[in-house]
Amino acid sequence: MTNPKIPATLGPQSFMAVTRVEDNLLAQVKLQQETITDQNFERVMFDQATLTGMTLMADTISRLELTDVVLKNCTLVNCDLAGASFFRTAFQNCKLVGTTLDRSMLKEVTFTDCDLSLTNFNEAKLTDVVCQHSKLTELNCLDSTLKKVQLVDCDLNEADFSDTSLNKVDLSTCQFDTLRATEFDLHGCRLNETQAAYFASQFLGIHLA
Repeated sequence: MTNPKIPATLGPQSFMAVTRVEDNLLAQVKLQQETITDQNFERVMFDQATLTGMTLMADTISRLELTDVVLKNCTLVNCDLAGASFFRTAFQNCKLVGTTLDRSMLKEVTFTDCDLSLTNFNEAKLTDVVCQHSKLTELNCLDSTLKKVQLVDCDLNEADFSDTSLNKVDLSTCQFDTLRATEFDLHGCRLNETQAAYFASQFLGIHLA
């Protein structure tokens, strides 16, 4: 896992400036404390940037590309970001409740202390992704590809991983009362004793004494 490569000096910029620059690309910039609501963007690209305290609500970005970006204390709620691409991107204490990231591609991405409840990662490709100390309740991750994905101390209650292989994914430090996945999806994943008992009951009708 490689951390985002952020220059020591960044120029202040507004999010809306992305619609006025060549190729809709903002590079080596810092954005702070803006609220963008109910907007439609055809393309948005950030390269070597920090976004702090930004709020995007019910926005649609048909092509979002983040490379070497840190998002801190940001809110992206009920946004449609389907098809997004994130590379060497860090989300810190961010809220992505109800946001759609279907068919997205994430590589070397971290989510720390984030709320991804009701977020959709269907048909997505996640490689070298770490999610730690975060809330993933009712998250949908159907028919997706997970490679070198780490889930550490996350709330997965009522998350749905149907048709997504969890092979080599360690769920043992996570918490859930209900988790949707088939026996095939769970093949090769790591569980703690309580989780193993839950799935034994679900798939085999076995109840431990």
